[in-house]
Amino acid sequence: MDEYLDGYLIAMTGFIAVFSLIALALYLVASFARYRYLRIRSYENAWMAFIPIANIWAIVEATYGKSERINIYGWDAPAVVLKLWPMVAYVIAIVINVIPFIGNALSLLLSILNIAVLAMIFKDMMEHLEKPQDTVTAVIAVIIRIVSDIMILSACGSFEPGQQNWQMDTRIPGSQTTTEGPLSFLNGKI
Repeated sequence: MDEYLDGYLIAMTGFIAVFSLIALALYLVASFARYRYLRIRSYENAWMAFIPIANIWAIVEATYGKSERINIYGWDAPAVVLKLWPMVAYVIAIVINVIPFIGNALSLLLSILNIAVLAMIFKDMMEHLEKPQDTVTAVIAVIIRIVSDIMILSACGSFEPGQQNWQMDTRIPGSQTTTEGPLSFLNGKI
């Protein structure tokens, strides 16, 4: 009996070790891709790419500049909403999961909104890297994260660090040029 338990423990330890190595490798690829993007955009705190949540703050700031408001699918939102998007989505998820009956449907809608917001950020990043993406490709890249990481690294290859200045860049990403969208109803509410 003990030999079966020993074998089971060895197998589980091996599985956890392999899974941990794969997760670490994926994290490092994602962080390095974002680090390269931040360096190209001359973002002074590019090291934030390696810190969860802080990396989104840095990417949003380097992509959209020091703007006080950012257009999120027609909603003229305070920039801090997008900069703290992972925390915003987490708090919304906690709230809707306690709502009886419709909580599951709202969770699905939140997942769709999360993918849409991350796809918007990805598309705008790729625009700055002069590799515009269509919406379908952006959604797939966000869902299969390694795809977006590889695309960012590939697009960064044609730039030198510091080649763009995020504070002086006057280009407006495509997502910021529309005033109407599915979240327009939130204007003036928050």
